[in-house]
Amino acid sequence: MKKSILALFLVFGLAGWCMANDWATTGVGGSKGTLTPEQAEAAWTGLAEYKTFPAVNPEGKSAADLKKANDEIGAKNDQKALLAMEWVVINSINDPKTRPQVAARLAKLAADPNVSYESKVFICAMLFRIGTPAEVPAIAPLLDDPKTADAARLFLERVPSEEATVALRKALDKLTGKRESIGVMNSLSVKKDAASVGKFIELTKSSDAAIALAAWRAISNIANAETADFLAGFLKNSKKANGPAEAAAIRVAIFLDQADQAKAAALFNLLGDDCRTKAGRQASANWQYKNQDAAGQKALLAQWMKSDDPAKLSVVIREISQLDDKTLEGFTNNKETSESLRLHLLETLALRQGEKMLPVMLENMKTSDPAKVRVASRFLTRFSDDRIGPAFIAALGSKNAEIRRLAGSAILEMPKEAIASQLVEALNDKPALRDEIVPLLSKYKYYEAINPLIKLAQNPDPKVYEGAIEGLRGICDPDDADLGRMFTLYLQSRSEKQREFVARAITYIAEKNSDANARAKLLLAIADKSDNKSAEYQAVVLPLLGRFGTSVVFQRIEAARKSTDPAVAAAAVRALCNWPTAEHAAELWTIAETSDVPYFKNQALRAYIRVVSLPSKRAETETLDMLKKSMKLADNASTRNLALARSASVRTLETVKWAAEYLDTPELAETASKVIVELAHHRFLRQPNKAFFEPILRKVEKTSKDGTTVQKAEKARMGM
Repeated sequence: MKKSILALFLVFGLAGWCMANDWATTGVGGSKGTLTPEQAEAAWTGLAEYKTFPAVNPEGKSAADLKKANDEIGAKNDQKALLAMEWVVINSINDPKTRPQVAARLAKLAADPNVSYESKVFICAMLFRIGTPAEVPAIAPLLDDPKTADAARLFLERVPSEEATVALRKALDKLTGKRESIGVMNSLSVKKDAASVGKFIELTKSSDAAIALAAWRAISNIANAETADFLAGFLKNSKKANGPAEAAAIRVAIFLDQADQAKAAALFNLLGDDCRTKAGRQASANWQYKNQDAAGQKALLAQWMKSDDPAKLSVVIREISQLDDKTLEGFTNNKETSESLRLHLLETLALRQGEKMLPVMLENMKTSDPAKVRVASRFLTRFSDDRIGPAFIAALGSKNAEIRRLAGSAILEMPKEAIASQLVEALNDKPALRDEIVPLLSKYKYYEAINPLIKLAQNPDPKVYEGAIEGLRGICDPDDADLGRMFTLYLQSRSEKQREFVARAITYIAEKNSDANARAKLLLAIADKSDNKSAEYQAVVLPLLGRFGTSVVFQRIEAARKSTDPAVAAAAVRALCNWPTAEHAAELWTIAETSDVPYFKNQALRAYIRVVSLPSKRAETETLDMLKKSMKLADNASTRNLALARSASVRTLETVKWAAEYLDTPELAETASKVIVELAHHRFLRQPNKAFFEPILRKVEKTSKDGTTVQKAEKARMGM
């Protein structure tokens, strides 16, 4: 129904917006809706002739004939007439003389078979404002046309007329089994038409779930003996949960609670059965509690505190704030009180008694129960106590992932000065907790942790240094001090893998400064501070400098490539391979094509593949040609797979066709499959070319050994 209403009022709402600057009656610098008789008559004529352009061409007309037809309609597509007509209606609202005349004339147009359905929809929207029972005979027949049915029923729903109600009943009889019946049911329920209840009851048995749901909702709006008896009988005979039926029973029982308490009580009692939904049981529990005196309510609370039924416990939780501390403590310590409720009682007591509850909550932090830890952590973050930080840190070592998450979240809610130093101490004292502690220090951006983390980052064990370096990435700033310490760590790294990890961290930290030239200049200055000018030093530093990609760095690399020292020249090549953009792709290709050193050839080619497939202004066909060229030059499966994988960045049919050529090559088939699937999931590429993709995706489904890839291929082929 909401969509129907929106469609109705957009008819004239959008028209007003479209014309807001070019017609006097919009009120923008014009007449502000004060129409002359001539303008009003023109509006009536325009409404009678109003048409909209056809969305499709069902008759298969030629382009020229379709244009001619649309031109003819265009002359009757004057939305200014609709806007003027709206002013006619608005001006009549407070005029007892013209209002019935305008309404009658609108109704006459609505009954005219020559008037378009668009105009009739607009007329119903206008009559919704000013219509009376007198217009019902003209509007009722519009219920028979799906195009006008919603507009008509909304008017009929609003009119206080038995004739309007009868028209809606007749429409419901005609529409039984059809989706259009949903809106009519809703209108009859809004009118609270008791005579339609029998029909609603019949439609609850519909095989169409949407119609059945609408029928239950319609019943819920009419609270009388008939609906109450039907719902009571249904609940007695149904031994399984039924959300729509129970929702209707709840609503009817609430309405009847004042008018017919006996029938309301019957429904509420039935809703309390164990087989009912939580919502049904909760409505029953609320009713039971409300209908007790003070002593009875206290007895119910005592009884329900032992229950595991969430519906009853919800009432208890809502009411415990009314209990005194002594009663709360008694229920909390009662072994028969359910565990889930005990936590709510405990939290309520904690909020009242404050620091007195610290010992209890600290004990809860030691448990393996996430629910207890959640309550304790919420409470403990409100206080400053030397015992709280260690309790949270200890919980970081729990075997339960949820408890570790809760402890970490609680720590981050504490002031940095209250916990960060304790976290740093635990880095060395509690090695098992490092994976949990380091991210917290990073999020705190705790500078005092840099030196301890650098010490850990010097450890040759990847399990130790990788986490420490990740922490440094988050904490360090792109300044001389922090980058200087990271550069020293880079030089001290004991393996190529460790050095590579540090190099990536340095690049990440430096890029926190958006000025590429400034960060490259800073790192060059740091590197040049060293008195060590040896070839060995240059060989270590050059690959790091290559990641910074500026002209000054390139000059340094070019000079090193001409070095007579093989180690320095090799390092220069590695530096060029680390270049972040395709700026020097030509040099990389030359090395890959001409070098006598196999290692240099392969590394340069891989670097070339990486940079040319980065986003650029280059034509896609050119990029694909570069990758094809790389594939031909590659002398190993790893590099060929890299070239093929990076082609996924070139979103063209030619790429799909190229990748498909390798589905029969065992060493490349899996990569080819993934590339095709990735490209097929771009709708702009797949939708217009379904016939092209169909056989290729079917072949991927037969070729790939990866279940996920096969599933994605099938979904893409089916348009999902």
